[in-house]
Amino acid sequence: MAIFCLSIVIIGFIFSMGKRVVLNKSKISLSQSVTVPLSEKPYSYIVVEVLNGCGTPGLAQKFTNYLRQQGFIDVIYTGNADKMDYERTHLIERANVPEKSKEVLNLLMFDSSRIVSKEDPSLHVDLTLILGKDYKDLPVYLKILDIGENL
Repeated sequence: MAIFCLSIVIIGFIFSMGKRVVLNKSKISLSQSVTVPLSEKPYSYIVVEVLNGCGTPGLAQKFTNYLRQQGFIDVIYTGNADKMDYERTHLIERANVPEKSKEVLNLLMFDSSRIVSKEDPSLHVDLTLILGKDYKDLPVYLKILDIGENL
């Protein structure tokens, strides 16, 4: 008898929820995503990680948002570097990809003195961007400030 009563309650609950969903379509909102054609994603073939090396909260995420807005699909990791006392922002080549490094340097408005080569295929990234304490002095930083926290 208890199982029968519980079954009636569950069926009533399912019916009630179904009725609310069907009758209140205006209250249901689904997120929408915009798909950009691959031809409009100029850096989709470059795999990058962005690391905060200065301790400023949220900095790596801001740079990641900027890179993604510019067409980087594969920013595969955003987080903290091995230490928080990097004085200078730099780009580490993890694979022998000078053409990719040059594109990222141009996008970030860096000069070539910011490239360091430390190949490590086990990381599965082309480039690692480590943000140092000089991040506010970077020419690209003003553009990054204009980007929202979440894209």
